This record gives sequence, structure tokens and C-alpha cells, in this order.
Amino acid sequence: MSHTIERYVIKHISGSKINQVEEFDFSKNELTIGRAAGSDIQFDPEREVVVSREHGKIVKESDDPPKFTISDNNSRNGIFVNKVRVKGTVELNPGDEIQLGSNGPTFSFDIFPRPQDMMAATRMVEIPTSIKPTTISQVEEVSVPAVAEPVKTGLGKQTVERMLVAERKKSSNRIFAVLGGLVVVLGILGFVFKDSLFGKKSTTVITNVVGDTTNKNKKNVSAISKENKDRVVKIEFSWELYDATNGKPLWHEYMLYKDKAGQTRYAGLYIQNSQGRIEPYIVPESENIIGIPVGMNGASGSGFVVSEDGFIMTNRHVAASWNTLYDIFPSSTFPGILVDGNKNVVKDASGNPYMVSYGDVYGWVPAKCSMINGRYAEDGKVQGRNKYINVIFSGTALRRPAQLTTASDNHDVALIKVEIPQALSPVKLKDNYTEIEEGDPVTVMGYPGVAPEQYVVRKSNDPFNTKSDWTTIPTPTVTPGNIGRIIEGSSEKDNLYSSFGDSYQLTINATGGGNSGGPMFDDEGNVIGIYYAGKSDQQGTRISFAVPIKYGMELMGIKKLTNRQ
Repeated sequence: MSHTIERYVIKHISGSKINQVEEFDFSKNELTIGRAAGSDIQFDPEREVVVSREHGKIVKESDDPPKFTISDNNSRNGIFVNKVRVKGTVELNPGDEIQLGSNGPTFSFDIFPRPQDMMAATRMVEIPTSIKPTTISQVEEVSVPAVAEPVKTGLGKQTVERMLVAERKKSSNRIFAVLGGLVVVLGILGFVFKDSLFGKKSTTVITNVVGDTTNKNKKNVSAISKENKDRVVKIEFSWELYDATNGKPLWHEYMLYKDKAGQTRYAGLYIQNSQGRIEPYIVPESENIIGIPVGMNGASGSGFVVSEDGFIMTNRHVAASWNTLYDIFPSSTFPGILVDGNKNVVKDASGNPYMVSYGDVYGWVPAKCSMINGRYAEDGKVQGRNKYINVIFSGTALRRPAQLTTASDNHDVALIKVEIPQALSPVKLKDNYTEIEEGDPVTVMGYPGVAPEQYVVRKSNDPFNTKSDWTTIPTPTVTPGNIGRIIEGSSEKDNLYSSFGDSYQLTINATGGGNSGGPMFDDEGNVIGIYYAGKSDQQGTRISFAVPIKYGMELMGIKKLTNRQ
């Protein structure tokens, strides 16, 4: 019987990822489990110390019928499936619960859609002799470290049980009195003589001790800056729009125009497409008579390291700017002139040329250009490419070439990669979108263009190129502030719509162009957002925005189903 299964579903039941859901494409043949950065089911390397770096893996043995196994990779604390410890490799069924260590995080394994013939079945559970009986020190409500089972002293368990049975026959009231007194006495004795009886061994560590952890992991702005300075990079880039059928750059065409005052000037040409939207009149470079190329030269942004092997996260409008609204028209472009496909000037009702303002073309995205040389362009014909994209680490002068790897389809997020032999130190990512509140403190790091540049003269020691060069040495700017507002994106359920999508509005204004793509940290030093925009009014009031890190994590293959309620 054939089954069309789309994805694996991992539901976290306990641990630092409790209530989170992760999905993975069913085409993957295995899911690795651990604290290592490359793990598919990854756990916090500092909070989940019970989990080994490469704890184990789930393997798809066959597609039809679907069969799965789970293997323990010689982990320190083991893997338990439905409370039974795994020895080597065992069968795994949809709906099974997996625990990493006897007191570690727990998650359930499932597939979607689950075939009808794979509904959970009743199974025999073998209790292995190696598992000790539950003792008072292991009850979670007590919140004390688990200890090794003590050597018996005094009354044994069976003796106590016989005493309680005898007392029950005499009087039910005496049972509660004796039991209550016994618990109190044992509790007091255990507390007073715990060191002499059990020693100070700590062979088992409980990481989820309940207590007041307020401010336990808090860091000040200076500590966050010092810890992440080498992880936040400056990005320099240049891009152009081109015709994918022949590789030629595309230009915005101009024409000489005499206005009503008799002044002759160049004006940009525009055309109306079949949807009624006005866009620039685009022509191939070879056919251009007067015009400018569509693209950007000498721009900069920010980014941050997210993996040891060179992946860097930034904004889509930094790494793939042709997929973002085009707002760098020269001032001379407007007012422009509307023409038809044959470049005939379109007249208004009064017989005057229809003049195009910036507002008429606001929101135009170069990659979505629908016409070339006055004719409709088929899908995929108009594309963008980076002429160069360089990464510069803080305090260095070397420009390292990078490549665009992935750009989000729906959010201002992208991944680039720099090739460097040395293992890099990544930032810590935390998706707390469902927990963050207005007023929470945050810190943004990046390279705003308004910040003063630091220059250095690099003297060449190459006898074949003796020229000395001036170059900049970037140092990130650190800007503290708060979450001013949480802006939720479109929601059919609530009839909401936001032109900014899902965003954090910030009380941070010491940023600007060049800061785009920089990380936004919480007060524990975790990256929870990506800075991407600022907005100001005529009075000089400025607010800024960050996109939640969950959309960046989606590009890394970490897709969550949790929604803010």
C-alpha cells in the first residue's frame, strides 16, 4: 500500500524547547539528534547538558511501507523510547516518545499525514533491571539533585510496608499519623546527614531545577558587545539587473524632454503593464541610447555568523536586493514621462504628456519587472545578480568574497556564505516569538553608514604590486533600546493586515543605512531578531524595525509551527 508522506513532525514535550514543533522534509533519510551545530534536532549547548553533542539519530529504513529506527550514538546518558532504554538500534513508530537521558528533554516522533495502518498500537513494555526504583530524591517537586541509591541502614522497605499494613488493620487514623511522622523524621534525618550518608557525588545532573532564575543569565550591553564583536560582520555589495536569456545588463531608458518653462532635461521613461501598474521602461544595455543601469554600486550592510562553516545571515535587501522595492532612482528621474510600447508619449485628458512621480512607481521590485523594450517578458527572463559581495570581519581590512546561498521568498532575510579555513564562532539563536513582550530590553549591533569610518594605509610588500592602499577597518556600533511594539503580519482569522509583516518595532534610533542585517540581541545575548528598516517623520521622530529570528531559522532548516496567540 503506497502512502504519500510529506514531513516528519517533532513535538517537544519537555526541556528548553517545550511546546515547540519542528518539521523536516520527508525526503531526508535521517534526522541527527544532539547539541552540535549541524544537528537536525538541535538542543541548546549550554542548557541541555544531559544531551551529547552527537547523541543519536532517527533513520528512515524504507518508504513503503514506512519503517524507522532510532540509534544511540554511544551517548553518555542514553536514549529512552517509551521509557525503555535503547541498546544499539531499535524500531521506532510514529507516536513514540523519545527522552534523551533519564531526566533530559522529551519529544514525540511522528509523520504527516500518518497512514491509517500506522496508528499507535498497544505494546508490551519491559522494565529493565538496571533502572532503580523511584526514591524521594528523584521527585521533581522537591527540586533537589538526584543521588545514587544509598546503602540500606535501619528499617528496610519490606519491613516498613509490613508495619504499615498492620497499622492499617488497627486504625486508619494511626496510618496517617505514623506515615506523616515517618516522612517528617526521614526528611529531617536525610537533610541533616545527607553528606555523611550519600556523600557529595553528582553523577547525575538535573538541568531543569525549578527556582528563581530571574537575572541568572542576564548580560549588560557591554558584555553582549564584547562576546559578539567578532561574530558581527560588515557586508559590501554591488548588484545589477540582467536578461537571463543572454546575460546582458538591463537599463532604465531616458529621453530629452522640454518642459513648459522651455527647460530641456533628461526624463526617465515609464510604461503601464497589463495589471495597470507603472514601471520603468527597461531595455537591454546594447539597445540603450540614453539611460542608467538598474542596480546598485558601492552599498553596504551588516550580517552575523550563524555556523562554524561560514554561513552568515543578513537581510534579503542586502544579499539579493533585486527582490526588494527599488528606491534608489536618481532625483533627475522625476517627473518622468509615460510612454507606450513604441515609446510614443501618452497624453492626459488635457492633451499634455502624462508625468510620472515617484509615488506612481513606489513598490516596484526589479525582479518582478514584467516588460522589456515595451514587450512582455516571460517568467524568469528578468533576474538579478551580485557583481560582488564581500564580508569584512570587525577590526580587519581584508575583504573576503561571499556567495548568496538562500533568500527568503516572504521575509527580509537571506543567507550568504564565506569560504574560510578557520572555524567561525556563531551567535546564539533563540526563537522566543511567542514569549517576547513590549518593553523587553534589546541590543542591536551593526555598521550604520552614518558612523565615522576608521581608515588605515596598507603598505604592499608584494614586489610585483608596490602600490599602497587606503582602506577602512570596520568596528560595529552597539545600540541598546527596547521592544516598543509587536507588529503582527496578515491574519485571515483576525482580519488583520500589516504593511510591515511580522516585525518588532524598536525604541532604537542610532542606526540607519548600513545597519540592515545586523543582529538584535535579548538581555541574555541571544539573537532574537534581524534589524532591517527605519522610519522617520518631518519632525525628526525615528523608529526602527527588526524581523523575528524565526524567519531566519527557517532558512537554516529549522521551521517552527508555533504561532503567536
